[in-house]
This record gives sequence, C-alpha cells and structure tokens, in this order.
Amino acid sequence: MQSATIERQDTDFPGTKDRAASTQSPIYLTDFTVCIDGLVEALEGRPEWDKYGARKAAYVHNRMSDIWVRYNAWENYNPKRGLKPFNNPHQSVWYPIANKVPQLKRVVNEVLSHLSPVKLGGVLITKIPPGGSVMPHVDKGWHAKYYADKYAVQLKGNEQQSFNFEGHSLSTMPGEVFWFDNSQVHWVENPSSQERMTMIICTRSKH
Repeated sequence: MQSATIERQDTDFPGTKDRAASTQSPIYLTDFTVCIDGLVEALEGRPEWDKYGARKAAYVHNRMSDIWVRYNAWENYNPKRGLKPFNNPHQSVWYPIANKVPQLKRVVNEVLSHLSPVKLGGVLITKIPPGGSVMPHVDKGWHAKYYADKYAVQLKGNEQQSFNFEGHSLSTMPGEVFWFDNSQVHWVENPSSQERMTMIICTRSKH
C-alpha cells in the first residue's frame, strides 16, 4: 500500500479541545506533548507483558507485545467463549499494573487534560520489535466503535517507524501524541533497529 508522509509542520488539525468534527484525515499529530519521564524504564522487563494473550492470538497483533492497563475486568473473560463476548458492552476498569506503575495514570491524565470532556475506555501499551510490523487491518467490535477517539502517546519511536493509512503516514517521537481512526484500514511499520512502544488511550466525547 502507498502512503504519503504527513508533513509535521503543515498538520492543521489541533487535536485538542477544539478539534473539528469534520476532520477528514484518519491520523494527525496533536499540538501538545506529554511528560513520559520514568515510564519506559518502569515498563522494561515487567511480567505484565503479554500476560493476557487472547488479543494477540485472535488478531493481526500477534507480531507485537502488549500490556493491558485498562479494559473489561479480566474476571469477565471466559476462555471457552473466546474474546468476542469479552469485547461486548462493559465498563472499563484499571488493571493492577496501573497502581504498580504510577506514571501510567499520570500520563493518561495529562493527555485527558488537553481534551474536551471525554469518557475514558481502554488503555493499552504496545511494543513492536525491530524489523516488526502490524499488518493492515480494521479494529472492530463494540469497544472500538464506542470509544471512537483514539489518542496514542509515543513512548519509544524514531523517524523510520510509521503509523499508516492509505495516503497517510506519520512518524512520531517520544512524548508526542497523535489521534487516529482505527475504523479505517491501518498498519504499523518498524524497519528500524529500535523497538517501538506506544500507549493507546481510547475515549468517547461527552458532547
């Protein structure tokens, strides 16, 4: 698939409290950054990486690792029924790691402070190894549709890595935040020698 790189200095979508509902681009860099001091170090080597393997087993995300920070309470998951009913309407809750690594809630709250009033859904940390990728896909299910506004905080990143849509591609540096529409086909590429780590925050406008 062909992607046209988004010129960072020309991005005209504010991504804050005044983001226009008529935005046509499926991805854009916001006009704010957040402090991620200590977060990457706190996540390194934690046992929560890939602790909940259902998501990786069921989707194109099997080439990456993740940590669930907030989602449907895990005790509601029934392995005999699979992931689909687990993704049905629910109230998201903080997973234990959110209290073990206090920087997580701090970063989430900092992002939310830049937005209009929103309802907070799931929070996920993803990690793509050097030379890895996430294949083109669309995220489906109740949670993906209900919490339609996704904000991603780059924890590890460089200019060689990219988050892509047809005709759009964005590379982000640590501390930068971007919005994306995962109801459209998207994919992630990491041809670099550095792993890519991203925090994804799922929200729904209260307006």
